[in-house]
This record gives sequence, structure tokens and C-alpha cells, in this order.
Amino acid sequence: MPTRSSRTPDGPVAVNFAGSGKLSVTDRNPGAAPVRIAVVGCGYFGALHAAKFAALESADMVAVVDTDPARAEKVAAAAGAEAATGLDAILDRVEAVSVVTPTTTHYAIAKRCLEAGKDVLVEKPVCETLEETDDLIATAKAGGRILQVGHLERFSPIVRDVRKLADRPGYIECQRISPYRGRGADTTVVLDMMVHDIDNVMTLVNSPIAQIDAVGAPVVGPVEDIANARIRFENGCVATLTASRISRKTQRTLRVFQRDAYLVADLAEDRLIVMNRSGGGDGPSSFDADRRQYEKADLILMECEDFLDCVRTRREPVASGESVRDVLAAALTVTDRLRAWRRELG
Repeated sequence: MPTRSSRTPDGPVAVNFAGSGKLSVTDRNPGAAPVRIAVVGCGYFGALHAAKFAALESADMVAVVDTDPARAEKVAAAAGAEAATGLDAILDRVEAVSVVTPTTTHYAIAKRCLEAGKDVLVEKPVCETLEETDDLIATAKAGGRILQVGHLERFSPIVRDVRKLADRPGYIECQRISPYRGRGADTTVVLDMMVHDIDNVMTLVNSPIAQIDAVGAPVVGPVEDIANARIRFENGCVATLTASRISRKTQRTLRVFQRDAYLVADLAEDRLIVMNRSGGGDGPSSFDADRRQYEKADLILMECEDFLDCVRTRREPVASGESVRDVLAAALTVTDRLRAWRRELG
């Protein structure tokens, strides 16, 4: 039987291609029934979610839902699931729902699913406002439901290693740029892309935010397509973050500078360079380079695996609603600052 390697935040997991075409993941709960799940939203990422769940033995991919019948039918056919155009047709037949719709609809759909007693995985950003996010967190808690948010890089082996190696960073630089693809254009580039780097930085620094400054501009759509933020933390660390969805190339880099060392993570090319000062002088040659190349990790598959395991074991997700709440608050502050800056310009 052919195999491939996937990973969890704690290390590798063996993934086998079973004869049924399903992926057989090393199961922490052998013998448990597959989780009956539906995917709401059949856009680019919704189709990916449906494909991942359909491929996992721990999932029973019941249905996909989209307001566009043709799109729902296409994704359903590929996933071997039922197509529906509304939640009413499927909610009473599933245990869990993956919400992969435009950000403006996250709150209403996730709220309804939680109130119906379903566990929910919702794409990031979880909601447009903190008030909506807090209500979803409270609703999930009151009903004993799982609320997981699609912060994919919490599953990244590279980011995991950077977190292990980071020791009181003094300066962090993040760049996340890509060509315009139209996806996520209903929300700002801050909530669409930069939010990943805000999450990474806040975890690495582990100190309250003291000040945020930001600039940015809409270019193609009505909301910001490019943004730069400067975040100063109470412990003195400063982070600069740039996000753009109108570039000619794709680049995702994370640079962490600390006493006697710096880390350069290329998340697009799956590389990490660890530079440690050797003590042999003060110039560039006094640093020894440890170059690490990683296998391409299927972060969406890992996210789906984590969600299914949370549904079955009732443990807290790697990216729970509560754990991303402050990240959203910081991202919204970045957006507020850059819009205030634009208003000052007139």
C-alpha cells in the first residue's frame, strides 16, 4: 500500500492510501465511527475542504452546501457527497460543519450551526468584529461545542520550529505577498493574509502590544489590498509586517532577530536558516548557518484532521475560537490605524 507523510503540530503521522481511496491516518481513536460532516461554501477553499474530508477515513462527507446549485453539484460530485443549496436540507444529518464562505457570512452561518448543536470549523478571519467573535465563543461554550478557526500556520512544521528556537526576539520582519487572485477580496488584506503573521508574531513575542501603526491602500477592490504595520510590544520587541495581494510573485518570509542569533523562514519554499553566533568575531562570518529543508506539508489536511479529532475526543483545537480572539483584535486595530492614516491624508 503506498504511503505518504503528513504531520501534526507534535510530529509526523503516517497516512496510507486505503483501497477505498480514503486516507487512513494513524488514528488516536481506533474503532470510532467517522464524523458526519458538511462543508458550507464551494469556492476555491471550500472545494479543498470537501476534498480533504472526503479523503479521510475519519470523516463521512455527507454534503456540500452553496447558494449556486451548479457549483454545489460540481464539488459534491468530486467529493462523493450530496449537493444542497441551504442548511435546512442537511443540518439534522451531520455532527459537524466546515464554514468556508465569504467573511461577511461567517457569523450568521456559524452561529446557526452552533445553536443547532453542531461542531464548527470556520475559515479565518473568524468574524468581521470582536462582538460577533465573542458571541460565537460564548455560544460554543454554552452548548459544549467545538469552535475551530482556520489559522493554518499553527500546523506548519517550520513555524513550530521557529517558535521552539525563538528566545526573547528583539525584532521580527514578515513579508506575505502574492499575485491578485480575487479570493478574499470581500475583506481587507490584513484579515485575509496579514492575520497569519500577526498570529505568528504574537505567539513568538508573548508580550502585550504597546502600540500599532499602519499604512495601506485599496488598489483593485474597495478595501485595502496592500498594507504595512509596525507593532511594538511592551517588552521592547518591534515587528514590521507587510502583506500584499497585488504583487507579481509569491513570497512568505518570517525573519526573527534575537541576541546572538537570527532565523530566516521561507514559508513558500519550506526552508529555514538558523544563524547562531559562533563567538569568533563581530562580522557576518561569525555566524554559523544551519540550513533546513522541509517536506511540503498539507496544512489543510492537517487542519481537517485536527478538527475531526477534536469532534471525536472533545479536546480543544490547536486554533480554538478563544485562542485566536486576541489575534483578530490586533488585526482589526491594524485596519483601524491604516484607515485613520488615510483619513489624515485627506
